[in-house]
Amino acid sequence: MNKEIIFMFSGQGSQYYQMGRELYENNTVFSYWMDHCNEIVAPLIQNSLVEILYGQEGKSQPFDRLLYTNPALLCVEYCQFKVLKEMGIQPDYLIGYSLGELIATIASGAVSLEDGIRLVINLARLAEEKTQPASMLAIMESESIINKFPELFADCRCTGTNFQENFVVGGLPHAIQNLHLNLNKFNIISQVLPVKQGFHTEFIDPIEAEVKQLVRSINLSEMKIPIISSAKSEVVKVLNEDYFWEVIRLPVNFEFTIKRILEVGDYIFIDAGPSGTLSTFVKYILSSNACSVSLPMINQFGSDLSAIEKLKTSFFSNVS
Repeated sequence: MNKEIIFMFSGQGSQYYQMGRELYENNTVFSYWMDHCNEIVAPLIQNSLVEILYGQEGKSQPFDRLLYTNPALLCVEYCQFKVLKEMGIQPDYLIGYSLGELIATIASGAVSLEDGIRLVINLARLAEEKTQPASMLAIMESESIINKFPELFADCRCTGTNFQENFVVGGLPHAIQNLHLNLNKFNIISQVLPVKQGFHTEFIDPIEAEVKQLVRSINLSEMKIPIISSAKSEVVKVLNEDYFWEVIRLPVNFEFTIKRILEVGDYIFIDAGPSGTLSTFVKYILSSNACSVSLPMINQFGSDLSAIEKLKTSFFSNVS
């Protein structure tokens, strides 16, 4: 039985300066689409996205301005999607994580690239201008520690469950910093993510009406590739303003979504994000399932070109 193919798109926190640079300089499909994306983005942010991404800032520098990171993630992941298609890899399903789910609607054909870019840029402006600054913390431990240390988590909200010992919380910056420091005292590993807005928490509720109005202003078409929502853990049936709002407001149930998918069959998961984070999450979830495969596309630690070749070899060996 052939395994179905799922492309995955990551969200805020997976971005970094220089992501996809080697592909931009050496892969004609990636560079063509990135230049095309840049033509759409530049007048909307009054800046060249290519120059922001591939300028002087190194990978270790914090890249956390939402007005830039939103379109940067969208464009890099959309270009990687185009590279995968050019390689002859066709997805049966798409799945996204937070912002990645909005990117999936573009890859599915339901939202045009132009409308999608405008949507995520306008969303960034609304969040920056009309919501409180917030922080997010990735915690490498079971979510059960919330019950073990309720006083530490009192001012934080769970925004995503990634796998058995990895989840994310959001809150006001002082609450997240306090939680981070206290978890260190208990030798619990955590990492502050490069995110400054409180998506998946009540901190973005003030922009709900305006976000829904933005969605109503774009044309929504029929999906050519089905999307599995990691917010609702099911195949998306209707695209409307409520769906788009839920994607950024509800917690991300990534672990439960993947486990639910695996109940149906075996798959090849391909991470079209820049960091390989979703591929890593799926590998942990697959620990007891030897039939499905999780493959990264690129990451910030190695060569994009060699990573793509490794992906190609792994993919075609799994479908042969």
